[in-house]
Amino acid sequence: MDFNSLVYLGFFCAVAAVNYLLPKAARPWLLLVASYAFYLYDPRNAQLVALLLSATLITWACGLALERLTNPWVRRLFLCLSFLTCMGVLFFYKYYDFFGEALLGSYFTPLKLAAPLGLSYFTFASLGYAVDQYQGKYPPEKNLFRYALFVSFFPAIVTGPIEQGDHLLPQLKAPRPFDYDRCAGGLFRMLWGYVKTMVIAEAVSPYVRQVYSHPADYAGPYLAAAAVLFSLYLYMNFSGCCDLAIGSARILGYDLLENFESPFLSPTFRELWRRWHMSLTGWFRRYLYVPLGGSRKGLFRHCMNLLLVFLFSGLWHGADWGYLWWGLASGLLSVAGLLFDKALKRPKNPQPLPLPLRVLQVLRTYLLFSLVFVFFACALYGSSPAVMFAGMFKGWSGALPGLASGFVAAGLDAASARVALIGAAFVFACEALGNVSQWVRKLPFWVRWPLYYLLCLSILFFGAFGQSAYIYQQY
Repeated sequence: MDFNSLVYLGFFCAVAAVNYLLPKAARPWLLLVASYAFYLYDPRNAQLVALLLSATLITWACGLALERLTNPWVRRLFLCLSFLTCMGVLFFYKYYDFFGEALLGSYFTPLKLAAPLGLSYFTFASLGYAVDQYQGKYPPEKNLFRYALFVSFFPAIVTGPIEQGDHLLPQLKAPRPFDYDRCAGGLFRMLWGYVKTMVIAEAVSPYVRQVYSHPADYAGPYLAAAAVLFSLYLYMNFSGCCDLAIGSARILGYDLLENFESPFLSPTFRELWRRWHMSLTGWFRRYLYVPLGGSRKGLFRHCMNLLLVFLFSGLWHGADWGYLWWGLASGLLSVAGLLFDKALKRPKNPQPLPLPLRVLQVLRTYLLFSLVFVFFACALYGSSPAVMFAGMFKGWSGALPGLASGFVAAGLDAASARVALIGAAFVFACEALGNVSQWVRKLPFWVRWPLYYLLCLSILFFGAFGQSAYIYQQY
């Protein structure tokens, strides 16, 4: 059930209406039923719902056991049980074929299994909860059905954000009453997400898909443009989907973790990563980076820990060498940035630079990000990074005379380019002011309502209905 479909809108409106008609104590039950109905809507997931149930039941039971047990070896045994359950399922469905072919080559027979919807999200959420219980960070959830809702909450199970138990579980215990301002803010957040995914992302999607699927057919200018536009497409698609998830949850009375904080306004590569996919980077920081020692074990260990986090992040995204190369390249650039800051003895909170220099830094960081994400895009579209990078340096002189017609032939006409350029500039300008749904709600009604109508009209006139594919739902 895609967020941009009329089926989801009808489903969500019905759930939201019934949610506020029920007593508070009954609302989590409704949302649990709705979450499993959402999950089972796709027939492929109906056969694999046992995986979601097993991750839920085992990590919940282990959490209860970890609270009562005192023997350290027995506690580690229950933690290992949770780890093997979550990571075993994740490995089997996403990485069994990849590692089998890498290690055994032609002697290996791949299973070609389809990964269940939201596999990486619900396994990471439940495993994080088990680790928190092992560390005694907060009391375990005694109610199985409430914990099951935490793992399967339908706004977040498709593309995240990856929730943490100490953030969402307390909210599930005390559902909020209906609040007009919260619901209005949630509706605007959903509207904002639809504009980003259906209007801006889909304006460049055909071109990016076409060029990355056949990079050998295109000259350098088209490949370079595809690399730059893929970053825009990825951000608008992924952050827009997260806006839909956060807005849906907000209407229901719950706050999900923020996943983006204007990352493309960052002056450095390291700062961009602190603002990008924050629930995933926060998960790795909490459960991998800090346990490994973080920055407390000297500079060398600090660099190695950063590199490991990015490598695991690449592996989390999928079983493809492109994702691993992307993780390695991102990690090396982050380490280089760290060493550069250390060498120059830069303070953690430097004074802001003049606006022109900051703009140049932002553009440099965006271009660097786009180059690194060539590996990611090639893994996504099944193409070769070597062909992409080599092709970027070829055919510039021969392609320039017919450049405009070449873009049109590849799927990017003048109208789509204007929509993407103007829309992206508008989104970045609004997000530079902070949380858009918060400051927009504070505008006078004679400014706020025309903005609402403008965004709705942009979807009606320029939106790609029934075509948006959310990239991160496959991870």
